[in-house]
Amino acid sequence: MKPHTHDSRSLVDIASIRASGRRVTRQRALIWDALLHAEGRHLSAREIARSVRAAAPDLHQATIYRALDVFVEEGLVRRSELGDGPALFELAAEHRHHHVVCTTCGAVVHVHDDALRGALAKVASESGYELGDAELTFYGRCPACSPG
Repeated sequence: MKPHTHDSRSLVDIASIRASGRRVTRQRALIWDALLHAEGRHLSAREIARSVRAAAPDLHQATIYRALDVFVEEGLVRRSELGDGPALFELAAEHRHHHVVCTTCGAVVHVHDDALRGALAKVASESGYELGDAELTFYGRCPACSPG
């Protein structure tokens, strides 16, 4: 499994925020840009704050959280709880994926939905539920941390 990287996106992608009646502020643009340049990595709000500090030293953590909430609400960013640490954010992929987290070093890789489609169909069949959007997280040790 290789880490997933996102295709390059531009600030035009956040036009849906404007379409929903919200402003695309300089702060939101800087936060979006930090997520764009994360190259598929999952960032905490603190990491985003560090990333935008040079361009906006007065940007408050609360502003970052509010902007991230807007991005999540608009479906542009995904918030993931991957263990005991803070919530992590990534650009929303065009397809559903799941995560595998290393319990030793914290590395995160994506597993695409295709790999689990049979298991999800079985859960739906056995439960009788029509499954909605779900994100599964698996834990283990990455190849670099595994003995041998």
